[in-house]
Amino acid sequence: MTSQTIHARAYAKINWDLRILGKRPDTFHELDSIFVTIGLSDSMRFEPANDLSMTCSDPSLPVDASNLVMKAALLLRQAANCSLGTKIHLDKEIPMGGGLGGGSSDAACALDALNRLWNLNWSVERLATLAAQVGSDVAYFLFSGWCLCRGRGELVHRLPNSQTWLPTPLLLILPPLHVATPLVYKALRYPQWDGTGGRDAEGVGTKLGASLKQTGAGCLDLRNDLTRAALQVEPRLASVQQILQGHFPGRWLMSGSGASHFSVPERGTAFLNLKALVQHLNDAEPGTRVIETETRASGTADF
Repeated sequence: MTSQTIHARAYAKINWDLRILGKRPDTFHELDSIFVTIGLSDSMRFEPANDLSMTCSDPSLPVDASNLVMKAALLLRQAANCSLGTKIHLDKEIPMGGGLGGGSSDAACALDALNRLWNLNWSVERLATLAAQVGSDVAYFLFSGWCLCRGRGELVHRLPNSQTWLPTPLLLILPPLHVATPLVYKALRYPQWDGTGGRDAEGVGTKLGASLKQTGAGCLDLRNDLTRAALQVEPRLASVQQILQGHFPGRWLMSGSGASHFSVPERGTAFLNLKALVQHLNDAEPGTRVIETETRASGTADF
């Protein structure tokens, strides 16, 4: 085990689109979704220690084996057949239950950092197999950037040439609402998936790469098949979405199962009406935050 403390940043993601292809025999839903990491991040610290323990800046977050970070660390230690430890500290900035993948990103960051701290030298592909046992989209955060994710989210395909794409400015809208993902999926009414309808990464990458160079709203092709179900679970999202449609018609989307949303202002007009937007959102849902950020074409955890 290395004797040096590791400091890392775990980045959030948004779903540029999220398509449901149908319900699977295992009761999960087959996803076909474009993920991309953004600038918002949590900070993590990993110190060499004899035992495995965790602390967090947010006292409401559990730090036992129910936390995805601890779950990932315990699984890695078991799979590597080692008894090494570490003191993990997490500074939370990514909202919990917001559809931004904060817990999954933290877990992936832990797998990557402990692979280094414990000198395991596992490949990303080997870590990804373990990550799929931790959570559906944990494997994505080991690759990050622009990816097409299939299955439950654990089948990750990087979009060709996307690491050269320029950052896209975004507004991240964070209502003080918690939307329970299991309830959203329970509200879906999809037929059994017949094994068809999925997209390929090359085709998606070619189309999306071209659209990001344009400014028209239609070319963005933003879509989230969970939106209607999320509104059933949390009807207060409707007022947030109405305001976003008024400010950014056709250029906004809910991320994941909510409650976070993002907008893609037209180039050259980004953030001009930010003060008015914040006021309108807080009139509808007090406590809503708006953060300026951007996409990250190569978004793996920073060390």
